[in-house]
Amino acid sequence: MKVRIATRGSRLALVQTAIVVSLLKEKGVETEVVTVSTKGDKDQKSALCQIGGQGLFVKEIEQYLLSGRADIAVHSGKDLPYTLAEGLVIAATPPAGPSCDVLISRKDAATPARIGTGSPRRFAECSRLFPQAQFLDIRGNVDTRLAKLRGGDYDAVVLAQAGLERLGADLGGFNVRVLSPAECIPAPCQGIIAVECRESDTALIQLLKECSHTETFLRFTAERYLFGLLNADCSVPIGICSQLSPDGITLTALFGGRKGTSTAPDYKTAAHTLLAQLEVK
Repeated sequence: MKVRIATRGSRLALVQTAIVVSLLKEKGVETEVVTVSTKGDKDQKSALCQIGGQGLFVKEIEQYLLSGRADIAVHSGKDLPYTLAEGLVIAATPPAGPSCDVLISRKDAATPARIGTGSPRRFAECSRLFPQAQFLDIRGNVDTRLAKLRGGDYDAVVLAQAGLERLGADLGGFNVRVLSPAECIPAPCQGIIAVECRESDTALIQLLKECSHTETFLRFTAERYLFGLLNADCSVPIGICSQLSPDGITLTALFGGRKGTSTAPDYKTAAHTLLAQLEVK
């Protein structure tokens, strides 16, 4: 059995795909990686919310599944739009990385005056932490953003901790501050790798389930459920994080300028309680 895996061609996307390849190899499955250029990859200048927001790094990859050019796809969970293309499902999530964001700043910028981020969520949270800072849009992959920081275009940038760790990024020349969820609520499903396939491929779904991490999949499902209920456009700051405990699940969220948290035995109850706290109609 040979499984064709569609993914973006960035270094981080390929590292995340290699994690899935390794899990499948343990099951005796041969793989072939197919790289796909998405709309978000092709336009490296415009702000993400200006070129469409939802699905910018996903739609072209899903077309490979729907057309039969690939059997599965590997995504960053936070890149997934509210709804998947019809006929596709997320069948597996490997063990999650950390969900937090990280502020990476130049050594000569004790209090960063120019912070690079293109995320409305990161802007909303970090502008509260650094009210005197100027926030500048930034595009590009992790390596590109760090290069811009080294080059002096910014005093600091905000990146996902999971991506930095998976890439083994060299941050020795920078100040590094991990932002707790209390300081900066992560994007929904940040740090989670999602493996997508056709709903009709039942044997493949079963194989992928054997490669999935149960707790990560529950967190992914819970955060995606609340994300779907919020259903806002990409200009609205949205952050969601979850934590499992003996009491059930705790969901914490940012929606626009409001925050809330809820613990319940099941994620649907927690999500709907949060909607009321966030005053979502």
